[in-house]
Amino acid sequence: MRNNNFMQTLRKTLPPVNSLVAFEASARLLSFTRAGQELLISREAISRQIRILENYLGIKLFVRLYRALELTPAGEEMKAVVSESLGNIAKTAISLQYKNQTTKITVASTIAITTFWLTPRLSSFSQTHGDVDISIGASDSPLDLMEEGSDVGILYGKGKWPGYKSTHLFDVESYPVCSPRYLEETDPVNKLEDLKNHTLLYLNGSMHSVENWDWWMESLGMEMPDNVRKLGFDSYANVIQAAMDSQGIALAFTDLLGEQLKKGRLIRPIKDTFSKGNAIYLVVPRGKPLSPNAQKFFNWVIKEVAA
Repeated sequence: MRNNNFMQTLRKTLPPVNSLVAFEASARLLSFTRAGQELLISREAISRQIRILENYLGIKLFVRLYRALELTPAGEEMKAVVSESLGNIAKTAISLQYKNQTTKITVASTIAITTFWLTPRLSSFSQTHGDVDISIGASDSPLDLMEEGSDVGILYGKGKWPGYKSTHLFDVESYPVCSPRYLEETDPVNKLEDLKNHTLLYLNGSMHSVENWDWWMESLGMEMPDNVRKLGFDSYANVIQAAMDSQGIALAFTDLLGEQLKKGRLIRPIKDTFSKGNAIYLVVPRGKPLSPNAQKFFNWVIKEVAA
């Protein structure tokens, strides 16, 4: 009986919920137009909801200026309460939404990033987050995997993918690498022109042609000879394995092959580098809150890069 009385009182005293949502956005942005854009409704609809709320309360919440809004003292008081209350409701809803969901998260990335940057580091994530199951989708079209519902992506590009929010991880430069044994068994590589006398390992496919040996040499002012020896693969992992097996010289990308260079499996025969201006980004769907486990992974990646 007491609960029924409380609900009846709540229904009588609580302003319309839609008007509260419209007020929160308008008070935060101090613009009916931008509030409408955020809530995907018209400026007129926002203005109408504000009038409903002001009529319900019997007070003015905004001072309408020319192309501007200001909160009245009552509006400031209302803003503090409404913002906190709606924020708490949203946090609770997100928590309940994910509470009973699986601990599994899906991560999309390129084959190169997955093979040489992510996979070697995953053991450290598992040590601190053993309750999280990770499924890695490796593809040279990782954005397709994101569109299929992956929680987080680690992508290579300019950082601008419609519908996704990108966090910059590190810039990328490209440079030649080979094994120490390869240099011992073949002609020396002391300058850029010497590459013409060697087997160049590369990644097959038109989607990789924008950053192949032709692009790299032309960027540094040298034309690729027609008779240069080339050996192509359909996977970057195979390209690097062939380089470590002393079959030729490959193009490496900043921070992807740090472990191989550190341990001397690969070396840089010349110091020439070039960048297309791309970088590695941590990518999540825009407007969709991360699950607690996806947030753990997101934070871990950021710390790994910082370290």
